[in-house]
Amino acid sequence: MKKVCSRQYAVGSKKRKYAVKSYCLLLTAYCLLLTSYCFAGTIDTLTVKIEKERQELKEIEDKINRQKTKVLTVKREENSTLSKLNIVSRSFKIIEKELKIYDLKLSEVQGKKTEVEKRLKDMESAIDRQKKFLSNRLRTLYKEGNLSYIKVALSANDFTDFIQRMRYIEKIAEHDSVMIEDFFKKQKEMEEDRLVLLKSVEEIKTLRDMASQKREELIEEKKEKEELLGDIKGKRIVYEKVQLELEDSSHQLMSLIEALEKKKKDIAVMPPEKGAGDFAERKGILPWPVSGKIVSHFGKMKESRFNTYLFNNGIEIGSSQNVNIKTIYSGDIIFADWFKGYGKLIIVDHGNGYYSLYGHLDEIDAGVGEKVNAGDIIGKVGDTDSINGYTLYFEIRQKGKPEDPIAWLMPQRTANR
Repeated sequence: MKKVCSRQYAVGSKKRKYAVKSYCLLLTAYCLLLTSYCFAGTIDTLTVKIEKERQELKEIEDKINRQKTKVLTVKREENSTLSKLNIVSRSFKIIEKELKIYDLKLSEVQGKKTEVEKRLKDMESAIDRQKKFLSNRLRTLYKEGNLSYIKVALSANDFTDFIQRMRYIEKIAEHDSVMIEDFFKKQKEMEEDRLVLLKSVEEIKTLRDMASQKREELIEEKKEKEELLGDIKGKRIVYEKVQLELEDSSHQLMSLIEALEKKKKDIAVMPPEKGAGDFAERKGILPWPVSGKIVSHFGKMKESRFNTYLFNNGIEIGSSQNVNIKTIYSGDIIFADWFKGYGKLIIVDHGNGYYSLYGHLDEIDAGVGEKVNAGDIIGKVGDTDSINGYTLYFEIRQKGKPEDPIAWLMPQRTANR
């Protein structure tokens, strides 16, 4: 009977041992999970944001590299007035992009720094709580001395139970020690990370200051551009020279469209584009790419200042910087890049030989090969290679021949409703 009781007691004691151990493990796991849960949301959100910014950074940096190559190419061209305007416009845009990169990098680093500081603060709070817990325990042990161990011994059912309790206490103390050591280790690591991030912020601020200084230099170049525009508008010889250059650019643009048309025909014969035939049927009711007053009309125009004539293949619509530009009809983008005399230019192929052209853009928000629908945003109004400030240069062509856009667009009063 005694053996049976002893065996039952031993089994019960073992169960209690595993129960206590399981409880300790569950408690530890809960604490770790709770800590992880507190940090997970903010970290995941920041990670997604940083990854998005990094992708945008890469795209901008790629654009800058391409633009720098093109600036060097333009500088090797003849020293024409349009080329000078083109160089200044390109250089200014490059610096604007570089400044955007610095801003994004600064935002990314500051976001990381804020997250690390938050985690550091939370970790310090957790350590303080643990310190208080251990301090209370040590204070009790100090006051009671060996009495605490006597209490443990007296509360034990037998010697085996006493040994198990002592082991539990030892394990708990060991666990607390490891936890504190781990906390301090993480705190040290995060403090080091924070110092690195602070250094990065200072470095980026320095780079941004350098870029801002460069921008000041470009502002001077912009003044030079304004002086050039003043000469164009105020001096007959310069004005006539620019008009000849614009005519040459127009011929080059026509050659480009013809080359693109030929390239399309050389590709395997494709079925007619869906809706392409409808473009002609939309004559007179197509939406405006931007709202604004026409500052330069289509066709032959007289320049009253110098009593000279010029011919425009399109119209210029006065607007403001960064106003969205929308496509007038569905089609495929076949060109999206700088073009001398037109600045940043987009050409949309509407099928059956119909094209719409959008020039002097500040930003190009669509790429070659993209399909667009009427009303899609493809860029923003700018003044690249423009002699009339912030305007949208707009053309409609059929098989390379320019047509009056006003005849194709809906009346302005209707468009502005």
